[in-house]
Amino acid sequence: MFRTLIIYESTYGSTEEAASTIGRILGPSRCCTTEEFQKDYREFDFFVIGSGVYRGRLHDRITDFIKKNPWLRDKPVAIFSVSLSPDDGRRALSEAEKLLGGAVHSATLGGRMILDRLSDGDIEDLRRFSEVAGIEIKDSDLFDISEVIEVALDLKEIRDSLMTDIDEDKLRESIDEFLRSHNTCVLATCHGNRPRATPLEYVYDGESIYVITEGGEKFAGILENSNASVAVYEDYTSMSNLAGMQITGAVDILDEDESERIYNLRGLNPESMRNLPVDMNVIRISIHRVEFLNSRFREASSGAKQVFWFKEKV
Repeated sequence: MFRTLIIYESTYGSTEEAASTIGRILGPSRCCTTEEFQKDYREFDFFVIGSGVYRGRLHDRITDFIKKNPWLRDKPVAIFSVSLSPDDGRRALSEAEKLLGGAVHSATLGGRMILDRLSDGDIEDLRRFSEVAGIEIKDSDLFDISEVIEVALDLKEIRDSLMTDIDEDKLRESIDEFLRSHNTCVLATCHGNRPRATPLEYVYDGESIYVITEGGEKFAGILENSNASVAVYEDYTSMSNLAGMQITGAVDILDEDESERIYNLRGLNPESMRNLPVDMNVIRISIHRVEFLNSRFREASSGAKQVFWFKEKV
């Protein structure tokens, strides 16, 4: 199991909210402050360090933690800051990167300043700054949960790239075998705010998944958004016997000539399909990326989950 540890310090809550969001998306994970850190957490596989920016610097406890734990230099570590000033955030992260000897990713996030929540000391500092700069100090909220989610998804891509340690040819063979030995999937599409997950029978030709269908609400999503996700899986029996696949790719609708090839591949007579009382459609899901969870991978790798790209990342 490839686990992520998120270490953070948050004075007024924004960094804690960001850390929690990132942890959920990167799961399996654990979020903790520097004071909650335990020695056995060193065994985690991927690390994310987050901090608010105070007077232009990361939280003192985060800086001290990095200095006192030089083993972090040998781990894949990502860092993020939360502040009202992106420039302050970037400068603070630059200092952290020097202490770490580099980071696999760094990101600045917007923060909040709610005057009623500030400590007396922070209020006094702001008052002095206001007098010198001639700027009115007021509530400010730059925290954007969608921005946090995008950072988390970027980190997931990086984390997943570290997980794949099986020979690529063998992994591809396992993917092909799994998809050919099954015939039912769940296709997920979305039209605006109306998601749709549809169980469907499929056929696989080594590059794409094809579905023959009379139509349905799924086409509202397909016609609006070519991005789709497919799940193929075995029934759950135990945690030691897991096998399931998440596929992302591009979906399109085939023309009549292309559809005939898929009818033949499926063992169906194209002429009979054309003579049915309703129109049939063939959709193709061109596979871009596969996330394959298989308990048997543990025999040859450090993790049961492996990631394979059918097409180059764009």
